Amino acid sequence: MKIYLSEVDEKRFGIATAKLSIDPNEDFLEAFSWCEGRKVKFLIARISAEEIQTAQKMEHAGFFLTDTLVYFRKKHVNYPAFNLSSGYSWRLATPADADAVEYLAKQTFVGYSGHYHADQKLDIKDCDLVYSSWATNSCKDKSLADAVILIFKEAELAAFATLKKVEEYMCEGVLFGVGPKHQGKGLYDALMNLAQQWAIEAHYSQMIVSTQITNLAVQKVWCRHGFEPFKSYYTFHKWFPQ
Repeated sequence: MKIYLSEVDEKRFGIATAKLSIDPNEDFLEAFSWCEGRKVKFLIARISAEEIQTAQKMEHAGFFLTDTLVYFRKKHVNYPAFNLSSGYSWRLATPADADAVEYLAKQTFVGYSGHYHADQKLDIKDCDLVYSSWATNSCKDKSLADAVILIFKEAELAAFATLKKVEEYMCEGVLFGVGPKHQGKGLYDALMNLAQQWAIEAHYSQMIVSTQITNLAVQKVWCRHGFEPFKSYYTFHKWFPQ
């Protein structure tokens, strides 16, 4: 069992927040005393979707399901020759691009169906900021992303993707966003190609991506790129008495 205080979430929501990762056959109830000792009010827990019995015990203990996250993996990264739509270009981000990425992420992640948005105790505007702040900080903080791919239409930022090392041989495509007025132009498909190109140049042989199980559109794109279902997790929330 891995548990830690989430300073980012505490600053965002104004309450002491912890994140919990439960391995198979672990007693998650130990986390309750840990949280009590640190005056945690909001606990976010993630568990393998294979652990059905543990998930049921968590429900009886006051946790409630907020999303199911599915991971896809490509075991042998490659990419076909491709061309961006006419008028578009791409490059890697620098810290100077952070504000533009934040602005675009605010548009692309409004009302996103993540586990924060599924919790009615949280303010929806604060939930939107989870992803825009994550995107902008990815341009400046190497602990969040090793690279951020940007696609432009002339001087206007149209799409972005953040990439992170997972293992010596594997990277992850973390956040992807395409601006509303640039959708339908093949830019998400282009981001997947560019992400794999970056992975090969950075000497990664495998790549993973993840999304909510209901996000079928991107999963279809991943399948076309040779990605296959890999693993899945439940995300639970629990609120402790104020």
